[in-house]
Amino acid sequence: MSLFLVEHRHTEETCPTKDRDMMLMLGQHVTQPAADKYGVKIHADVVHRGEHRMMMVLEADSQGKVEEYVAPFGQVGTVDVKEVATCEDVVRTATC
Repeated sequence: MSLFLVEHRHTEETCPTKDRDMMLMLGQHVTQPAADKYGVKIHADVVHRGEHRMMMVLEADSQGKVEEYVAPFGQVGTVDVKEVATCEDVVRTATC
């Protein structure tokens, strides 16, 4: 299993909080039961208030599963997925 950092950005105009249905759908999507359907584990999700930016740390056996899971966020903005490692893994493997 690999770790992935997901960064989602949207504009003030496309902010999901302006559309109740979109906000509720995305809110329900960022739950472990929803992520389980994609084979994804949620380690963390944070919102940068006022910046229209959200980041998630997810675990899955492929980037494709993560991209499929976060695809709904693409309806209102950009989604960037990158494979990452913990500091502990970098020290253990001596690779950065």
